[in-house]
Amino acid sequence: MQRIIAILFLFSVSALAEEKARLKWEALPDLPDPIGVAGPFVGVHNDALIVAGGANFPVPEGKDLWEVDKVYHGVAWVLTREEVDGKYVYEWETGFKLKQPVAYGMCVSTKQGVVCIGGQTGEAIYADVFRLEWDAKTKTLKQTELPALPSACTGGAAALIGGVVFVAGGQSGAGLDTATKNFWRMDLAVKELKWEKLPPWPGPERAFNQMVAQHNGREICLYVFGGRRQDAKIKDIIAMDDVYEFSPSRHKNGKAEAWRKRKASPKPIMAGTAVAVGQSHVFVVGGADGELLEKIAADPEFVKTHPGFPKRAWAYHTITDTWIDAGPLPANHVTTVAVRWDGQIIIPSGEIRPRVRSAKIWSVRTVGNE
Repeated sequence: MQRIIAILFLFSVSALAEEKARLKWEALPDLPDPIGVAGPFVGVHNDALIVAGGANFPVPEGKDLWEVDKVYHGVAWVLTREEVDGKYVYEWETGFKLKQPVAYGMCVSTKQGVVCIGGQTGEAIYADVFRLEWDAKTKTLKQTELPALPSACTGGAAALIGGVVFVAGGQSGAGLDTATKNFWRMDLAVKELKWEKLPPWPGPERAFNQMVAQHNGREICLYVFGGRRQDAKIKDIIAMDDVYEFSPSRHKNGKAEAWRKRKASPKPIMAGTAVAVGQSHVFVVGGADGELLEKIAADPEFVKTHPGFPKRAWAYHTITDTWIDAGPLPANHVTTVAVRWDGQIIIPSGEIRPRVRSAKIWSVRTVGNE
């Protein structure tokens, strides 16, 4: 009993100490696309940041933002860095092309490269999977084909545990009414790569959800949370706040349910940017909460004066199963991917309000209040 009390006390102290953690933001060189993109593939390989694909709304002179079509891109950019006098100097390498335009896919960074999964254009949903590999010596970006998904998917989430890639959620078609309960994995360590279907979480289907791998005090688990779905009866968009934990060990031994429901987030989180921080936290540093959906449904013209997504960060503690307010954000970018680059979290480009992108590249570090 004394040991249990001591452990609980340590967890409580740890949670209180980390509750004081806040986020320090720094701007890196803007994306070479001046208006930015939403839904790009993002990752880090060979000490370089890769941003590829995405979609935006270029507005020719004399045209209106709300009258132009969305454009899908097949361009890729690589942000490199060099240490000079103890500080990093960043530079974009450009001129790279994907085999086809694509946006709103899923991606993870691995030692072999950035694995890019699914996605879409305005006309098609893809099951394609490929890896982007950066060669720092020759300054070339190689695209290697990998086994395709069991079915086409866009707007889901991906995470990595060891050498295993997991994909959860997403849409099988252009509309939110095709949101799924897809849950797949591919082990990159085996000789013959293939995708395996796994039992999904016990909650409803979703797209534009988040998924992060983080330790829960016993093992590294997956945390699937948020997203959105469409109610078939009322045809409204439902913003989601539920959270589910997947245990690889419980799935492997089959003696217990692999999934368990965890505490809901303080607000719904859709199309957000989330990343593991420290030993047991998941930080959400962007996302839409759906509060303005009713206003847009009542008055479609309201979307043109949309104030932007809420600038508030949240932190989830996997051991204590608690959420805390992690402080204000200088910006909130949705439909992009937060990645780790050494000690910093990178939030590249993304959408800041409907149809409006940002070319900003943010470096975020966690710091404690003194």
